Amino acid sequence: MFDALIDLVKDSAPEKRRQLVDHVTDLFQSLEGKNRTEEIKLFNTMLERVYATLDRDTRQLISDRLASSRSTSSGLAGSMARDDLPVARAVLERSDALDQSDLLEIARTMGQEHLMALSKRDHLSADLTKVLLSRGDKDVQQAVASNLGAEITDTDFERIVKEMPKAFGDKIRHLRKSNQELVEDLFKSNGEIPAGSELDKKPAKIDAKTWLHGIKLGKATAGQAISQLAMAKNLFEVVRLLSVLAGLDQKYIHNLMIRFDATGIASVCRATGIDAAEYAAICKARCQHLRFPESTGNKWLTNYHMLDETDARRLMTLMKMQLRAQRTTEAA
Repeated sequence: MFDALIDLVKDSAPEKRRQLVDHVTDLFQSLEGKNRTEEIKLFNTMLERVYATLDRDTRQLISDRLASSRSTSSGLAGSMARDDLPVARAVLERSDALDQSDLLEIARTMGQEHLMALSKRDHLSADLTKVLLSRGDKDVQQAVASNLGAEITDTDFERIVKEMPKAFGDKIRHLRKSNQELVEDLFKSNGEIPAGSELDKKPAKIDAKTWLHGIKLGKATAGQAISQLAMAKNLFEVVRLLSVLAGLDQKYIHNLMIRFDATGIASVCRATGIDAAEYAAICKARCQHLRFPESTGNKWLTNYHMLDETDARRLMTLMKMQLRAQRTTEAA
C-alpha cells in the first residue's frame, strides 16, 4: 500500500502531485511534538523517495514547511539543502536535521549562495567556520564574522572586522564581547555578580506546569502565560516557565532574572518569542523585586525594542553550547 501511494505521487500530473504532497506535509506538521514515530518515519520515507520527481514550487513548499521541523529526516533535509536556491535556503539556515558531516560536505562542495545561507545558522562550529572562511567570498566571510553564534578565532575575527565599515565593526565587537561575558557569568555563583535576593516560591492561581499544558493544547500562548504570572508578581513561576521554553536549567534562568542588568533575561525572552508588552510585565515585576525605580524598567523595555531576535537566539545557542561543553568536561 505504501509503495502504491508513492507510485501514485510519481505518476500523477504535477498539480495532483502537489496536492498530495501538500496533504502529506500537513499531516507531517500535525504530528510535530507527538509520539508518533512510525507515522513520521513513513512520511519522511515517502517524501525522500518522491522528492527528485517534484517540480520546483512543490519542493519549495516542502522546504518552507519542514525546514524548522525537528522530525525531518537527515535524508530529506540533505536533499533540500543541496537543491537550488531559494529551495535550499531555509533548510541551510535553520534545519537541525543536517548533521555536522552534511554541513561540512555542503560547505566544501556548493557555491557561494549556499555558503551564505550556511553562514546564517544560529551556530557555526569551529570546523564549519574554517571551511566557510576558506571557500567563502568577502560577503560570506563578513556574514560569518557578524554571526554571534560562530566559533571563530580572534585572529580571523579581527582580520575580517577590520574590512567592515568602522561603526558596524565596532558594533559586532561590542556584541561579541558582551555575549561572551554574559555566557561566562552563567558559571559564576550569585555572590560573584551584582544581583538581588533569590526568588521565593509563591502559590499561583495557575502555575507554570498548568500553563505549559494549556500551551501544548493550544489554549494559551507563552506570552499570555508569562504576562499573567509577571502581573501577579510571581517571578518564580515565570522562571519555571521560561526554563522549559528556552531549554535551559531553571537555576540559570533564575540567576539571569535576579541580576541587576537585563541583558540575559531580555535575550531569553526575545529568543522564546515574548513580545514587548509581555516583557514589560516582567520588567515591572523585576523592578519591584530588585527595588529599582520604574524608570529602570522603562530603559530595559526601550532596549528590548532594539534587541534583534536573531542575535538573541544565537546567544541562547551559545549558552547551551558552553553548558554542554562544561558538562562534558566535568564528566571526563
